[in-house]
Amino acid sequence: MKKCFVIYSIFITGFVSAQSNFNLRINAPEFDKDSLFIQPLTSTGNINKIYNYDVSSDQQVIFDQKYKSVKIKINSENNVEGIIKYPQPFEISYYDPKINGGYMTKPFFMEKGDMKISISRKEHITLFLDTETPANKEYAALKKQLSDFDSKLKIFQNNDPNDIEAKHQFLQNYIRKNPNSIVAFWEIVSDFSRYQFNKSYLASLALFSKELKKNSSYTEFKKIIDIENSTGVGGNFPDVIFDKTLEISKDNFSKHTLTLVDYWSITCKPCIEDLPKLVELHKKFKEKGINFISVADENKKESMEKATEILRKNNVEWKNYFDVKKEFPKKLNASGYPLQILIDRNGKIVARKLGELDQIEDEIKKYLE
Repeated sequence: MKKCFVIYSIFITGFVSAQSNFNLRINAPEFDKDSLFIQPLTSTGNINKIYNYDVSSDQQVIFDQKYKSVKIKINSENNVEGIIKYPQPFEISYYDPKINGGYMTKPFFMEKGDMKISISRKEHITLFLDTETPANKEYAALKKQLSDFDSKLKIFQNNDPNDIEAKHQFLQNYIRKNPNSIVAFWEIVSDFSRYQFNKSYLASLALFSKELKKNSSYTEFKKIIDIENSTGVGGNFPDVIFDKTLEISKDNFSKHTLTLVDYWSITCKPCIEDLPKLVELHKKFKEKGINFISVADENKKESMEKATEILRKNNVEWKNYFDVKKEFPKKLNASGYPLQILIDRNGKIVARKLGELDQIEDEIKKYLE
C-alpha cells in the first residue's frame, strides 16, 4: 500500500520554565552530538492537533508548536521541561542519514512530575522507562490485556472491521469500569491513527466521564471523529469551496453514475507514480458514466504550476482544483494522500481509500454490477 502521510507561539522560555510541571531527563550516550525527536503518535489523522503541552526552548531543546514535536541535541545531560495538563503519549525518533530514513521507539506517556528514560541503539532505537509513572503503568497493563486483539490488526492497512469492533467491545467494558482513564482515551486515538475510522470509536468515546470529556484533547478529537463519521462510507460529500467561482458540490455528481475525487500533492511520490494508473482507470470507465476530479493540496504559484505540468505530462483530461483555502482537511479531515473518494450521483460517499487504487477499481466494478 502506497501512501504519503501529512504529519500535519511558543511560550517565552523563562515563563514556561517558571511554570513547568514536568521534567523529562533523557539518557542517550550512544546518540551524543546527534538529535532525537519527541513527537506525537505516528498518524494518518491530524492527531498532532489534539496534543496540548508546552516546552521550554533553548539552544539544546527546540519546541515546534505547530507539529507539537521537540528536537533535542543530545549531550551528557538532556532535560526537557514544560507544562502538561494530563498524560499524553509520545514516540522518540531518530533520523539515520545512512538510510535516509528514521527509527521510532514504542510509545510512552509523558505526565506531570519528574521522569527519566534511557534510549539505546539496540534494534535501531529502543526506549527504557527508568521511572515508573501512573499512566505508563496503566498503559503497560492495558496493552497486555489487549495483546490478542492487537495481534490481529495491521498498522496503516485495511483490517477486518469485526477485529476492530471486537477490540472496542473489550475496551468499552474497561472504560465503564474506568471512566476517567486518559490511557483508554489515547488507545482510541491510537486505533484511529493506525487503523482509520470505525464507528465503534464513537461508542467508546461516549462512555468517558464528564470530567474527562472536558479536556481539550478529547474535544478536539471528537470533532475529528464526527467529521470522519459524516464523511465516511454512507455519509454525504460536503460542499468544498476553492474560491468564488470554483467548488465541488452536488451539481458535480448528479450527471454521473459515480465520481472519483483524487486528493494529491506534488510532494507525494506515490501520488505521481499512480497517475498513469489513474489515467488508465479513467479511459476504462469514462464511457460507463464515471467522472474524475483531482484536488491538489497546493496554494503557492510555483507549486500550482508544477502540479499543472505533472498533470499535463501524464495526459490527465479531467478537472483539477487547487485547495488554496485548505478546505479538504477542514471538511473531510484529509490528512494524507493519495486519498480517493467515490461518490454516487446523490452525493453519497460509496468508498474512501488511502492509497488503494486496486480497491477503488474493485469498488467501481462492484457498484456498476
